[in-house]
Amino acid sequence: MRADVKKTTGCIVDVVTHERLEFQYNPDEISDEKSTDFAAIKVPGMSHPRYQYVAGEARRITFKVSFFKGPVKEKVVWLQSLQYPEHAKTMLKNAPHKVLFFLGDLYPGTMCVVRQVRSRYFHMFDRDSLLPQHAEVELTLEEIVQKSVSYSEVRR
Repeated sequence: MRADVKKTTGCIVDVVTHERLEFQYNPDEISDEKSTDFAAIKVPGMSHPRYQYVAGEARRITFKVSFFKGPVKEKVVWLQSLQYPEHAKTMLKNAPHKVLFFLGDLYPGTMCVVRQVRSRYFHMFDRDSLLPQHAEVELTLEEIVQKSVSYSEVRR
């Protein structure tokens, strides 16, 4: 799948359906954060707690993409749909689809789930249908990692 992705254009690929959404414009800014959970152990008589590593939190990648003209609503709805499960009648069939996030060498196919989609539609609406002609979408992705990662692996 990586061979058919342009390195200079960011995109998100649904790993189940292989549908992809190329960004009209790459994000101007990306927030990439990860936190770690420590248990504070209070020792009687000590001035400060001792800390014990518990686990790492998910790595969150947040950025905004803009859509101008064309099927703006369809692009926003496609991103939103990545947060919904599939049902068979009243039973859960599948969890929301995982995605690959591509943005050059910075994110060369990072496996994620879509945690949040925040959409803003701007003053440009089609005169007849009132469909939006401009949208800004803030995406929050969380990286999926199958096995524990050590500090030396992150530095590579």
